[in-house]
Amino acid sequence: MSTPDYSNATPASPDELAALKAKQDAATDALALDNELRTLRIRGQARALFAAEQAGTVPPFDAGLLVDVLARPAEPAHRVEGLIPSDAGTLIVAQRKTGKTTLLLNLARALIGGADFLGRFPVRTIKGRVAILNYEVSAGQLARWADDAGVPADRCYLVNLRGRRNPLSHGEDRQRLAEQLVAHDVETVVVDPFGRAYGGASQNDSGEVGAWLADLDRWARAEVGARDVILTAHAGWDGERTRGASALEDWADSIITMVRDKDDDQVRYLRAEGRDVLVEEDRLNFDTDSRTLRLAGAGSRKSAAKTRNVDELVGPVVQTVTAHPGITGYKLGQVLRESGAAFQRGDEIKAVSLAVERGQVIFEVGPRRSKMYRLAPASPSPTPTYPDVPRGDRCPPTPTSYIGEVGGGVGQADKEAGVGQAPLHPPSDDMQRALALVHDVLGGQPVAS
Repeated sequence: MSTPDYSNATPASPDELAALKAKQDAATDALALDNELRTLRIRGQARALFAAEQAGTVPPFDAGLLVDVLARPAEPAHRVEGLIPSDAGTLIVAQRKTGKTTLLLNLARALIGGADFLGRFPVRTIKGRVAILNYEVSAGQLARWADDAGVPADRCYLVNLRGRRNPLSHGEDRQRLAEQLVAHDVETVVVDPFGRAYGGASQNDSGEVGAWLADLDRWARAEVGARDVILTAHAGWDGERTRGASALEDWADSIITMVRDKDDDQVRYLRAEGRDVLVEEDRLNFDTDSRTLRLAGAGSRKSAAKTRNVDELVGPVVQTVTAHPGITGYKLGQVLRESGAAFQRGDEIKAVSLAVERGQVIFEVGPRRSKMYRLAPASPSPTPTYPDVPRGDRCPPTPTSYIGEVGGGVGQADKEAGVGQAPLHPPSDDMQRALALVHDVLGGQPVAS
């Protein structure tokens, strides 16, 4: 085959070269465009397939006229009356090491057994089981705590994930776990805590967190068939709100917040808010033996602090009343402030009333129905009493003395003073015979002079 001879070829002009390059670029762009379109089509198909897989058995939208929806059979308003609505998403917010796991176990026991939650809230019991996805505590420790709290062992399904692969972020594990929970008839799913269960890149990204929560709902309700979803979350630096994105609180139907008292690290308080939910803050009492929590009815941290302040003011009040007998309540407040005591208006009256209740201070009604306060008089010493013994066994307070031939141990000075001059009762026949016998033994001598 002969080789073409280009020796006499005319070089291409710049315009020709530019046109050739443009033609080549156009062909390259067309190929790239075709490839990109193909890629986007594949991605679109993949998204559709993935969404179908994620949807599982999620039902389609529910729509109807208000009149038709109102005509449907009524659903129970609450799972836990006044605290957790039916079919709700519940968020439990607590500072670290505050006792949220103990609170969860108390809730699990109430949901299964039916006792009032925290000693206050009636519960509509579940028919199935409670499942706890435990990311934070060892399996053995959680099992011991649950047993101590009285959670029925055959109605609570523990999924222990500390140091293990997160099933909510792993497709195969997620499906297998859902199948196991269905097999165990799980009606309530608990995820503890959000920070370790969350599989996204940032807990502060509301869009990402919201999508994860929606996916959690689909998995728990559609794939597992649960009615209640309970999620715990750690509180932020102030201990009052959740750490991370606001989407957590947006998702929840009920937000239960558990906090510790800044003045007493051993005391806990609980409050709740949400859809048809409003529980004012109250102190929690904890029984260490049964790991049982109960609301005390003692009020909030604010009211507890105020009670402490009033109690601390009682001492200065008593000192002031001691120094100013008959002082009125108005003057009492003035003198306390002049002495440097710090208190809120009205606390001095509460403190002096507490002192009256304790018996430290008394008052009398003065002019214009004012109360005039004085130190309570000292209580008199109690009158001594003899032991409550049968009358015949009682010992007389002084020795019984008889007058006659038998001396009663009464000296001359006593005789002159008249002591022992009257017997309490005459000698008995036995006593008289005894005296006669002694008289004979002594040869007729007097028994005593």
